[in-house]
Amino acid sequence: MNAWLRLGTHLQGFKDPEKLDRLSQDGELDLLINAEVLPMVGLTGNLVGSFGPNGTGGAITGDVNIMDLIARFDFDDAFHLWAGRMLVGSDRTNQSGPWFIAPWFYPGFFAPNAPPLGPHQGPNGRNDGFQVWGQAAGGLFKYYAGMFQLFDTANAPLFSGRLTLSLINPEPGFYGNSQYYGKKDVLGIGIGAQVQKNGGGDEDYTEFNADILFEKNLSGAGVLDIEGAFYKYTGEPQQVELSYFALASFLIAAPVGPGRLQPLVRVQQAKPEDGDADTWTLVDAQVGYVVDDFACRFALGYQYQDVLGQKGNQIFLGIQLQK
Repeated sequence: MNAWLRLGTHLQGFKDPEKLDRLSQDGELDLLINAEVLPMVGLTGNLVGSFGPNGTGGAITGDVNIMDLIARFDFDDAFHLWAGRMLVGSDRTNQSGPWFIAPWFYPGFFAPNAPPLGPHQGPNGRNDGFQVWGQAAGGLFKYYAGMFQLFDTANAPLFSGRLTLSLINPEPGFYGNSQYYGKKDVLGIGIGAQVQKNGGGDEDYTEFNADILFEKNLSGAGVLDIEGAFYKYTGEPQQVELSYFALASFLIAAPVGPGRLQPLVRVQQAKPEDGDADTWTLVDAQVGYVVDDFACRFALGYQYQDVLGQKGNQIFLGIQLQK
């Protein structure tokens, strides 16, 4: 059993998001349980508890939900069959989750109180269904193929797949990272796709994505990370036809106290289906303080927002702890 905690504090106006005149806070606690039942047979049961403003403020709210509930049949490195509620194999970001990316904010959250842009997934990137996955050469190549949205018996299932190739060092396992803090050099390339019959109303929903991660340990200088991802949608009830992000970060080698500093910049944009509408934009400028990789890290940053004609400014402070 493990416990993971994320706590965020934000300075941004509720009524006027351009003003830095209101403090708010949110948090998440994950309780993670994994067990081996028989050789090649296991179970995963994870709970998530969260709290935060509901968009208007003024009340203490919180929820506890099932995050993962998986029956795992791990026959071979090349073939695993998992059933239940789990991460949707779709893109690197979802395989990493907010816990194993460098920015504090999970990408795609352009609009408040709305799900992120990107492949269809579900709460916490999970969905209900079946998924097969496997790897070759210790994780140099991986594949995912799944059938999801089985909670919705009125509509056709969502099919999702992903292929990855790690050209320098392998990235083994079902889950993924979007940074390694210099533990190994990485050049990872991935592609993914989703399709659902009538998933966009009268149209079939399709989504295609591609992503790349390059990480290089520059010995005594530090660790350079460059990452990018592109998403294209059709038949999609969302308001955009494509979105993308680009990120650069540098983990400075020289320690400051018990940790190291990691400056970071990320730009996200989305192009609305209405060709006359302005492009949506999010820009994050952040300084991370990494004490023990993912187990203990902090983030202080600023986010600029320009979405649906509404501009915004936000200063944020994040704390992540894992045990």
